[in-house]
Amino acid sequence: MSFDLLSEPWLPMVDSGGEPVEVGLRRALLEAGAFRRLAGEAPTVTAALHRLVLALVHRVYGPASSDEWALLWAEPEGLPPGPLDEYTARHPGAFDLLHPEEPFLQCPPLKVTAPGTAGKIVAFRATGSNRTLFDHTTADDRLTLSLAEAARWMVTTLAYDTSGTKQSFTTVRISEGGLANRFGTALMEGKTFHETLLLNTVLYNSDAELPLGTTAQDRPAWEAPPPEPEPDERPPYGWTDLLTWPSRRILLHTRQENDATLVDGVVLTPGTRLTADLDRVELMAGFRRPWLKGNQQGRMEPVALDELRGIWRHSQDLLLSSERRWWNTFQAKLRDRDLLPAEEPERQRPAALNHIAELVEDGLIPEETVYTLRVFGQQLGDRGGDTYFWQEESVPAPVALLRAENARIGYLIGYAVSLADDLGEALTMLQRDYYTAFHGDRPSKGRRQGTPVEAVTGYWPRLTVPFADLLRELGTAVLSGDSEIVPMERWGNRTVELADQDARRWLHGTPRRDRLVLAAAACWEAYEEQRQSLGRVFRNGLDRYSPSQEERAS
Repeated sequence: MSFDLLSEPWLPMVDSGGEPVEVGLRRALLEAGAFRRLAGEAPTVTAALHRLVLALVHRVYGPASSDEWALLWAEPEGLPPGPLDEYTARHPGAFDLLHPEEPFLQCPPLKVTAPGTAGKIVAFRATGSNRTLFDHTTADDRLTLSLAEAARWMVTTLAYDTSGTKQSFTTVRISEGGLANRFGTALMEGKTFHETLLLNTVLYNSDAELPLGTTAQDRPAWEAPPPEPEPDERPPYGWTDLLTWPSRRILLHTRQENDATLVDGVVLTPGTRLTADLDRVELMAGFRRPWLKGNQQGRMEPVALDELRGIWRHSQDLLLSSERRWWNTFQAKLRDRDLLPAEEPERQRPAALNHIAELVEDGLIPEETVYTLRVFGQQLGDRGGDTYFWQEESVPAPVALLRAENARIGYLIGYAVSLADDLGEALTMLQRDYYTAFHGDRPSKGRRQGTPVEAVTGYWPRLTVPFADLLRELGTAVLSGDSEIVPMERWGNRTVELADQDARRWLHGTPRRDRLVLAAAACWEAYEEQRQSLGRVFRNGLDRYSPSQEERAS
């Protein structure tokens, strides 16, 4: 039996006409210009498959320089077949899902362990104590998967499996969640899958230790010998090693049914734990350094998706070039003793965006281009043993903003996001204060519960489109030299309008008894006062970062 992922259809693509089609890895690369995008059954599937395909692109094509990248970009139909043929000739059978000795991304020694249900690798299936919202699978149900489905979900499980108790090979059963659960995977999307692949490549040459953090030992999981069944921990050897990180040991169990090979079980045990600072090695995520109490800054944290508030709130961290600031006095003393570097980054965008900004300077990408930045992510439940939600969001990515070197743009976007956050908090306090006046205490602020006003209003979702418009208009202003203040004022007016709509909707929905009406009126007055104060702060910020006539002329 054989199922070669290079030729067998298993990758879920959308063609140029919008129709879904499954293809093998070879066709996905060589005919990449014929497809619109890669789109899996869930956001996590889409993200995990992109990471795997990008690892293959890097190992086959590099590119090791901007000149090599330009040659690949100049062939919009797809990537050239020669390098792929040479690579697969050096690694025969490496992509065979059913290889008798080294099955793709699997651990053959696990064959001595009895397999469990195939539902273990399908995130929306209920297995054991893993709760899902809609699935009612029981232990007596025998789920079967086609080889294409099993391949997709196996790759996804390696990146996004939940934490907690797993099947053990000997004694170790507890495992942390898959690596990609820690961050939102950022993907720059072009007009075709060919453009998307190249827009998300960084310069790669393991022998030259490119990109930063990559060593000569770097290789994707399919080039390495099958892993030992016992879990371990280590730092990554490089970028393609991280893209195919073996956070689990997996072995698929198959059976024949009506001349078809089906996957009817899987062994899933703890795998390799990453021992490295994520911001030093992960290139498909944005990072930010939060402010802590005492005017101190914490460690770099990855940008992740939020159930309610859109990813656009992190546009600074995802789109703008890294910014560095001096740390506090205590850290300055450590610097004097050579214990800390002179400066630390305030934010860090995905590495591919830095490469795109350089390509514009080389004249390979027009500065007026606007791409789409998609972010994929998953959030686990309180104990990490089940999936709380998964999500895919997008923001416009004007190339002009990627290249913007003026710190003013960052501050303006920061003011835009702060206004939205502060108005959202004012809406929250509107209802909390009303609740306190009536009940004498405050409602629970549990992480999952949130607050009633956030749960029932459309304030946050309705800000996504206006903010996308703001990003496009800021990109146009940077490109043309026009004032950025006009689109900022438009954003401010629209944000206040949406907040007022929700506040009035809440006010009109309060009970009409005397005591409650008086409490609601007092809360409304407090909200109006807060909203006016936030408006003044926003306008003062715009005035502060408005360029002078001399600056505009220069």
